[in-house]
Amino acid sequence: MNRILNKKSDTSNNSSDYFNFTPVQVLTFGAVFMALRVVLGFLEINIGDSYRISFALIPVTLASYMLGPVTGGIIGACGDLITLLFNSTGAINFGILFAKTLWGVIMGLFLYRKKITVTRAIISNAAAIFICNIIITTISLCIAYGYPLNVIIVARIITNLIIFVPYVAATYYFAQLAEKIYGSMNKQYKKHE
Repeated sequence: MNRILNKKSDTSNNSSDYFNFTPVQVLTFGAVFMALRVVLGFLEINIGDSYRISFALIPVTLASYMLGPVTGGIIGACGDLITLLFNSTGAINFGILFAKTLWGVIMGLFLYRKKITVTRAIISNAAAIFICNIIITTISLCIAYGYPLNVIIVARIITNLIIFVPYVAATYYFAQLAEKIYGSMNKQYKKHE
């Protein structure tokens, strides 16, 4: 399994050489990813209380990739709380808050300081969607709203299958873009030293 996830790509860039940030840079990038998370949280499509299509976790994924699992988890949790503060859909559901935090941690464990391949993007998103969205969030909705599990599980699986492909594509392409931008910034910085 480790051999599949660490498959070499055609580029000579090694992402372990990238993203060595100072604490101030981590705080700055974390704030940017948090703002993106909150804005995308406002743009989600709600279909009743238990069905939601949202791309708000893409900035959490990128934060986890660039800044690590702890920072990704913090951004996932705080982003959810801030979104609820300004766009309340009800009381805080701690199970869903835990799922948003765990999303950042899981994605960070799969992606942080690793070369992003399509296979790694697929496996990391599949794991996070299955654990966080399908299991934890569905159970939390059943507890909070009293929905029978057999009634909502099929629709929750379908909505998560809908977001799976865009999440994988965003993970892969935005990670590649971040590597290129950071790599070119490092080259420019080294030229001026």
